[in-house]
Amino acid sequence: MFVSTLSQTLRQGDILDKVFFVPPSFHQLRDGQISLQHTFSLRQAYLVIISNCCDLQWYEDKQGNLHPKRPYVLVAPLSLSIPFSKDSDEYEKLVHNGENRPDNDPIQYFYFQHNPVIGAESVVDFSTVMPIRSATLRDITSPKLLELQVKHRHLFRTRLHEYFSRIPEEEWEEIRALFPSDFD
Repeated sequence: MFVSTLSQTLRQGDILDKVFFVPPSFHQLRDGQISLQHTFSLRQAYLVIISNCCDLQWYEDKQGNLHPKRPYVLVAPLSLSIPFSKDSDEYEKLVHNGENRPDNDPIQYFYFQHNPVIGAESVVDFSTVMPIRSATLRDITSPKLLELQVKHRHLFRTRLHEYFSRIPEEEWEEIRALFPSDFD
């Protein structure tokens, strides 16, 4: 599932080493008034990059200063607790990441196999996507911990698309054509 040699270039689906971040604040509507829920708490977790690869690039201006293409990067915390029991049908579907794509898959999750670096199997929940500043990732010395293989990066992207937009069957056919042995 993961590539053994890592480049420092960040890409969609990469798992970042534990990063300190402030979880997003939520607004509450009460009696027609919006109030900010003050839940300022610093949290540390492995993060998974959700943004497209092209949105993670930096460019140099005429003065030689680097600027991010996008001021924020979308990430989601990696959860080390699996939301389904290991003997359930949902767990079986989760482990296969919907490669055969029954319509009742738990599509809000993407499963990561056990890896010695993290020490457990894990999932990313697409419903927990949040922005963090691009500069935050740049300031971390070596943020990338794990990188997905091409096949799994493609599956990650497809699952993400399916979660947010319910992708058409043609895209699944493209995946089946690219990786036929996975669908036998």
